[in-house]
Amino acid sequence: MSMNKQRIAIVAIIVGIVVFLLKILAYLLSNSVALLSDAMESIINIAASIMMLMALRVASMPEDSDHRYGHHKAENISAMIEGILIIVAAVLIVEASIGRILSPVPLTDVDMGLLVSLIATSLNGALAIVMMREARRSHSIALEGDAKHLFSDVISSVGVVIALFIATLTGLYILDAIVAIVVAVILAKMGIDVLRRTAHDLMDSTCEEEEEIIEEILDRNSGYLEYHELKTRRSGKRIFMDVHMCLNGDMTVSEGIDLVLKIEDELKDEIPGLVPNIRIEDHTHCKTYSSKKSK
Repeated sequence: MSMNKQRIAIVAIIVGIVVFLLKILAYLLSNSVALLSDAMESIINIAASIMMLMALRVASMPEDSDHRYGHHKAENISAMIEGILIIVAAVLIVEASIGRILSPVPLTDVDMGLLVSLIATSLNGALAIVMMREARRSHSIALEGDAKHLFSDVISSVGVVIALFIATLTGLYILDAIVAIVVAVILAKMGIDVLRRTAHDLMDSTCEEEEEIIEEILDRNSGYLEYHELKTRRSGKRIFMDVHMCLNGDMTVSEGIDLVLKIEDELKDEIPGLVPNIRIEDHTHCKTYSSKKSK
């Protein structure tokens, strides 16, 4: 596991604890169920960050006899659980809000509560930006899932602050609960998005963007008759590729190996994390000679 990932994961846990304590303080000061919903989500943030750190450690383990393709899908499992946790948080927020809608409760020291909440939100926002940048750089779905979770927290917190400010000015304290439910809907959507992305990778779906690049590289190379049965799948930050390549029967084994190594080097340069597997076939196994690509 890269040092950047490890440091970010540890910082995420520390920031999560600080943010949780600040949001609990904001709730105690204001008696706002919307701020309580923010605090409840922070508990899930802490658990998710701890789980992310564990997943990153497992994913960084080298291949072994039981895991020949490595442990990278530990990140996918972490993101899947995090998506579920986001949805659970949304359900808990709705449950707490319904009671307030049925029995609205006046808010107390709202100004101080909102100030504390904004401080906590700023910490989460800064951390989310750092995590998303590292996730894109390292192609880490675990970091991406946690960053999106934090972004959802920032969005909901800003909405809560605006709604509570309006509620204080108008005396419509039912807005506190209504906004909490709106926040829950936003959270649920983000949780579903994380689950959809994770399921896509866990089901070994085709890497469409990478396949287009692979086909471009294969098509611009010469020395073989055609290729077929191109397959790709993603596991964490690695992309596994398989393809059958037909060579002219007059080509020597050494020439064939040199050609494959040249193409593999180009593929690795264009697609970081690619693990190419090119199977060489002679012309007797080729399906067609009309074009380089046959499907």
